[in-house]
Amino acid sequence: MKKNILRLGLCLSVLFISGCWDRKELNEQAIWIGSGWDVANNDGVEFSGQIVIPSNIQTQGVGGGTMQKGFFTVSASGKNLSDALQNIQTKLPREAFSGQRRIIIFGEQFARRGLKRELDNTQRRAEVSLRSDVFVIKGATAKKALSVSNPLEKPPITAILGEHNLSGGRGNTAYLSLLVAATSDGLRPSIPVIEFSSSQEGVKKGKADSANPPLLRMAGVAIFDKNLKMQGLLNMEENRHMLWVMGILKNLTLSAKKKDINASLTLIKLSSKIEPHISKNQQITFTVTLKGEGSLKENNSGLDVQYPNNLKRLEKEFEKISQKRVQQTVTKVQKKYGLDIFGLGEVIHRNKPNQWKSLKYDWDKKFSEADIIVKTDIKIKELGMDGPSLLFKESEIKK
Repeated sequence: MKKNILRLGLCLSVLFISGCWDRKELNEQAIWIGSGWDVANNDGVEFSGQIVIPSNIQTQGVGGGTMQKGFFTVSASGKNLSDALQNIQTKLPREAFSGQRRIIIFGEQFARRGLKRELDNTQRRAEVSLRSDVFVIKGATAKKALSVSNPLEKPPITAILGEHNLSGGRGNTAYLSLLVAATSDGLRPSIPVIEFSSSQEGVKKGKADSANPPLLRMAGVAIFDKNLKMQGLLNMEENRHMLWVMGILKNLTLSAKKKDINASLTLIKLSSKIEPHISKNQQITFTVTLKGEGSLKENNSGLDVQYPNNLKRLEKEFEKISQKRVQQTVTKVQKKYGLDIFGLGEVIHRNKPNQWKSLKYDWDKKFSEADIIVKTDIKIKELGMDGPSLLFKESEIKK
């Protein structure tokens, strides 16, 4: 009996030990943080990666010297991603590991060529997370973007994660949103855009270790058709309008400046309600009601916002400005691109599924012909310091 128990114990111990034999230790892997796709010769792909150097992440030079680089960029070309990865591996003494990937970047030329035939590998491999942020680099290559340092972040490519979140964007759901839109009939894909800049506006960028280093910054959004080919760009303000209509914008600052008004309002509670209507002759109308609540951040005028009539005047001014600008963005997308990046088709799909069956096959055309009416409702909930600006005399204050 004791022998049988001993044998069973030995078998179980071997079973548990065997599960660890094929595991890779951290010091045997090249940790991949950012990935980049660019066009290569012969219709191929050049694949790049920003890889962490763990020993340098927290290392500082002796005597208060500069930080050693905590990353390096590697790239190789191939017929497709798997072929390029195989060629990259010949340059690495450790096995490339993508389980910690945070960023995906497409060069603009690559994005315009189309993504549909390229991305299967990134979804098929078990170790790659779909919760990644994705970008198009405007007028440049992804390889170059992955090679830029950032004085505040190590590894540096993660800096644009913070920029994207702080600008009110989709964050680490952007890649998943791309895949969802790519399989939808009533929503066309859109990807955030980044571009090269410098830390000082209007000054030519210097070297990486200068007071004005080259940086990556948020620059808008790229619009794609149903075949995942990039068709154009919207600027950063238009990108925020798109996200507001979609109901996923996290924050927005509105500014008004005219005669006796010079103020800014930061909205942190934003929402969107879209109501579709289809007439008997198949004319489609959408009413988009955008709401926002926030705090008054700046009031460079003699307008005393303690008085309800002045507060209401400011709210109406912000409503007028936001309504006009969002309406302009919606019209631009309709007439210039004819691609439903707002997901209005999905609204019909959810609310009027029977009618959607006949609309979805030619939705881009129907979207461009639809009447889209934008309305806004803005509320100032916090005033900060009471009263008008302290810099105005009593005779200049408007009550």
